[in-house]
Formats: sequence, C-alpha cells, structure tokens
Amino acid sequence: MEKRESGIDLFRCMGMLFVCGLHGFLYNGFYNEAQNGFPMWIADVFRWLFYGCNGMFMVLTGYLKSTKPLGRSYYKGLITVLVGYALTCVISYPIRYFLLGEEGEFIDWVDRLFSFSNYAWYVKMYVGLILISPVINLAMERLREPKELLWLLGTMVTMTALPSLTSAPVLPDYWVGIYPLTYYIIGGVIRRLRPEVPVWKGLLGAGVTAIGMGTASLISTDGGKFSDGFAQGGNGGFLTTLMVSLLFLGVYRVEAGPKFRRVLAWLSSGVLEGFLLSRLLDVWVYNAVSFWHTPENYWLIFICVTVPVFLISITAGHYVHKLAVRLTKKILV
Repeated sequence: MEKRESGIDLFRCMGMLFVCGLHGFLYNGFYNEAQNGFPMWIADVFRWLFYGCNGMFMVLTGYLKSTKPLGRSYYKGLITVLVGYALTCVISYPIRYFLLGEEGEFIDWVDRLFSFSNYAWYVKMYVGLILISPVINLAMERLREPKELLWLLGTMVTMTALPSLTSAPVLPDYWVGIYPLTYYIIGGVIRRLRPEVPVWKGLLGAGVTAIGMGTASLISTDGGKFSDGFAQGGNGGFLTTLMVSLLFLGVYRVEAGPKFRRVLAWLSSGVLEGFLLSRLLDVWVYNAVSFWHTPENYWLIFICVTVPVFLISITAGHYVHKLAVRLTKKILV
C-alpha cells in the first residue's frame, strides 16, 4: 500500500472546509447585499478563495489517479463512491421529506437519485472524469520529458482557462467546459515533476490571487450586487485555476506529526460523503441565525455555523464511508 501523504489529507480537508464556506455564502444573504464597504470586500476575498473548492478536488483526483495502473482496482474506488452516494441518499431523503418539508412524489425522489441533483452534481462529474482519465493517463505516460508535460498542461490551460481573461473573441472558448480535465492534468503533472514550492509562497500566491479577485468584484459592481460584477469564467477560469494550483503546490508536500497525521487521515476519509450530507444542515441552520445575515457578521457565521457544519458533516461522512467500503468489498467478492 502507498504511504499516506499528510499534505494530501490536509488539502482534502481544506477542500471540504472551503465547500462548506462557499455554500455558506448561498445561505447567509451575501448575494443580495450591495457591494460596499470593508466587510464586504473581506467577504468577496473569502468567497473567491472558497470558490476554488471544486478545482481542489479535481487536482487531487489527478494527483492520486494519474499514475494508477488500469484494472479492477482502478475502478473499485468509483464503486465505493457510488455506494457512498447511495447511502447518503438513503440517509438524507427521509430527513429532507419528513423533517425539512421537501415535497415530491416517490418518482421525484427517484429522479433526484439518478440525476445527481443539488450537491451530488460533483459525483456525476467525478464518474465521467474517472471513466475518461485512463486516456489522459496514457497520454501523460508517453510524455517522458518535463517540458512535454508542461506543453500538455499549457495547451489545456489555453483551451479551458485563458478565454476567461477577456470577453473579446481573442481565443476560441468552445472547450472551456472540459476544465475538469485541466485540473486533473495539473494534479498529474505535479505528481510526476514533484516541484518543491515553499509553503508560504504557495499560500501567499493563492491569497494574493483571491485578494485580487475580491477587489475586482467590489470595484466592478459599482455598489450593485455580486452578480453584477467580475465573473472570471466559472470554476475553470484562469485566476481560479491559478489560485488552486498555487494552493496545492504550497500544501501537498506538508509533513505532519504522527498524531496530527492520524487525525487528518481519519477526517479526510469522510470528505465526499460529508460533503453530500452537509446539505441537511445547510438548508436550515443558517436560517436559525438570520439576524446575523449582514456583512459585518459573516465572520461570526463562519465560526459559529460553517465550521460546526464542516465538523459534523465530515465526522458523519467518515462513518458512512466506512460502511460504503465494507459494502463495496461484499459487492466485488
């Protein structure tokens, strides 16, 4: 078995925290507030920082899967993901129906299961990414020289990320939708080249990028709402891709002590299932503190609501993941 890398577990846990933070902005009133003042600027910076969460997991997938040999074990992890997804649905659908008051006939809930609705869109994306990744892995295996890998990476960034830098038709933007492959290749290239970037440089670079995007949001809205200003091309935009890459470069080589390494390993095992279960808390817990829904109190919401949501969800996800692993073993006997 491969030795667990504490930096990878740390990055995975950070990704889950960023997911909870990003979803917090959906429920704390942020998108309905006027873009004015220092507290809103801070909120904009953290909103963009948290926005990198999806790319973080895609980079992780590339780092972890791009050197795996193709075979039964390669796809075993995919079965575990699908079993874990099914278990979270079994847990969450009754709660959503009986306790949270979500309406729908039985066929509607079946449709939600197979359409991977709400937070489960990531599972749908992940299935496709794993199915196509052997082709990408084969391409990277054929590229022996570092400069060849960098040419491949540069090509993907040009296709999916650079068009976001301008609305002018300078670069063709037909392929921007395949940005998960770009993140996957970033992870795969880093796995092969193992660049050594000091932690502080990686974190500083990611922080400066987030500050730049937050500043652009505040200025470009001219006092309007967040959606009126700087957009930067979605999850695969150039600046988001840059921020995620710098963050990963700064964290992936981190070495933790034995005790902290065990804690990180325990927590990181429940990230996906915890992410799916977090919606149960998100849809009602933020309403319980509606009196805090102002820019001056976003930090308070993060500490008192978002962080507990993160801890509860990732803990529950750990146990659901353990059950998913056991069921997968029985299925594949």
